[in-house]
Amino acid sequence: MKVIPYLLFVATLLPGIQAFAQTPTCDALQGDAKTTAQKVISTAYPYDCCDDTIEKCLKAAAPCKLATRLADEACRLADKGKSADEIRHLLDQRALVMSPLTPPAKIALAPEHVWGNPGAKVVLTVYLCGRCPYCSRHVPQLIHALEKSPLKDKIAVNLRLFPIKSHENSSLAAFAVEAAAKLGHAWPYLIESYEHFDEFSPEKITEWAAKTGADPKQFDELMKDAAIRAAVVDAKKEGLTNGVESTPTFFLNGQKIQSAFDVESLISMLEEAAEK
Repeated sequence: MKVIPYLLFVATLLPGIQAFAQTPTCDALQGDAKTTAQKVISTAYPYDCCDDTIEKCLKAAAPCKLATRLADEACRLADKGKSADEIRHLLDQRALVMSPLTPPAKIALAPEHVWGNPGAKVVLTVYLCGRCPYCSRHVPQLIHALEKSPLKDKIAVNLRLFPIKSHENSSLAAFAVEAAAKLGHAWPYLIESYEHFDEFSPEKITEWAAKTGADPKQFDELMKDAAIRAAVVDAKKEGLTNGVESTPTFFLNGQKIQSAFDVESLISMLEEAAEK
């Protein structure tokens, strides 16, 4: 029997319910988006900090941060056109990550693979493929958003390579990222290669490495090193052990994020984790 903990929902909501306690994000909603958000907030329970619905938690003399954060999330998703059921599912999945029942996955963490603070207590791991078109769009978007965020020194974004066989040149691309990592340029190289995704070639990878600060001769030597290949194989095996099937796949403090959260949702979860 499947049991979903922490977050309980009423399946339907009778029409005509009065306006609910809101946040500025929710106040800005109109029409169907507002109705959808109301359905969720009036029936959803936070997984921590308050034992009542999000709506009633917001009406407390001193509303807890999580209730406000979840209300903002529900309203933002409603504004993007998500249905009440879709929002409920995403909030359920968020609860399983933020208040887990299972032990964290075992994931290697090395400073050369980290964007942000290698010593941070909040670690967002991303298994990615260097030739994955989805990764090429979403991973740079996440990093660029985090660069503008106060989270930069509070979190670590841990890069784990997971080349996908069906993506042409995926192994070569992974070796290049690992070689750049050994020279201290993993993330600059990765972002550069994603920003020029359609220009990929064996000749370009050395050019990109040099452009991002790596010594081209050292880079080319590392590309021939069996240790680089072994590191990529180990990362792929680790991902398979942890249930990775596609890229990008994210883990927050070792808990697999099952749903395809957007960048704003990921940042909201990172903010919540950093506040704990």
